[in-house]
Parts: sequence; structure tokens; C-alpha cells
Amino acid sequence: MRIVSGKLKGRRLASFGGRRIRPTSDIVREAIFNILTVEWEGKEVLDLFSGTGALGIEALSRGASQVVFVENHSQSLLLLDKNINTLSLSDNCKVLKLRVEKGIGFIKKKGWKFDVVFLDPPYGKGLTDDTLRLIAGSDILKEDGVVVAEHHYKEILSNRYRKLQLSDRRKYGSTDVSFFLY
Repeated sequence: MRIVSGKLKGRRLASFGGRRIRPTSDIVREAIFNILTVEWEGKEVLDLFSGTGALGIEALSRGASQVVFVENHSQSLLLLDKNINTLSLSDNCKVLKLRVEKGIGFIKKKGWKFDVVFLDPPYGKGLTDDTLRLIAGSDILKEDGVVVAEHHYKEILSNRYRKLQLSDRRKYGSTDVSFFLY
């Protein structure tokens, strides 16, 4: 896996071997960022189920000022820490070593708000729908914020979660990427 664009373009990310973990491919990541019409400079980003941190790190490479990563899987945390340190990004990152629902609760209590939220939960567990409901009820998005949800194409999502409205959905093999606007 490589950073697709920005100041870190072409830099390699440490990633998983095998098929147990499914990081976002370079092609899907590039498509996500091409679809988003975000001016990244100064944006605050939340990367849920962050894995290796590829989505949040891509946002930093493009100019985001801060990324909060939420991850609780021990192997993922090792790779995430390695990627942050190898790319000298620790000043712009916070890593919450928590389950996503606890991470969202912590963020809500702190009053943190984000311009962009990425979520890429494990497939087949219904976590995308559950997490979108948590986000919609948490008040952690800034006005005009966007949530990008990567999920299995068979996972049925609502078109609306309170103030979150589906604006676009794209299919890449067995992966769908759904964009929700606040």
C-alpha cells in the first residue's frame, strides 16, 4: 500500500499479510479522495476502525491538520503506530486504543468535532449501520461534515440516519463506499 497523493505521495505503508484483515486498496482509497470535494487544508478527520491508518494518513498527506484514529485490534495498533512514526506524523495524530462505540463516546464527552469521518469496519457484522447510528446521535460532526463508509455491497444501509443523508454510493468489486452528508 502506498500514499496516493499529497506531500507523502508514493510513500509505503506497513500493512497486513494474509486475508484476515482487509485494508482499503490503493484504487478504492484514490477513488474515495477523488469523489470527496473537500479542501483538505486544516481539516479535522476521524478514522474509525482505522486498521493501518491508510485513510487518515492519506488525509494528512493531502493537508488535513489532525486525525484521530480509533482502533482496538492489537495487530492493527502495531501497524498504525509504525506508520505514524515512520512517516513522522505523530504531532498530527491521536490514537484512541478503544472499541469504536467507546471511542465515539469519549470523543463526544471531549466535545471534539470533525469535518470528515471515515469508517471501514469488518465485513459481515452489521457494524456499519450500528456505527452510522452512533455517529448520527453523537454530535461529533461539524456543519457540512461528511461520513465515508466502506462496507460489503450486500450490507443494507439506510439512506438517512437523523441528519446524515446518503449523497452517493459507489461499488468496487465486493466493496461499496457510501457518502453521507451532515
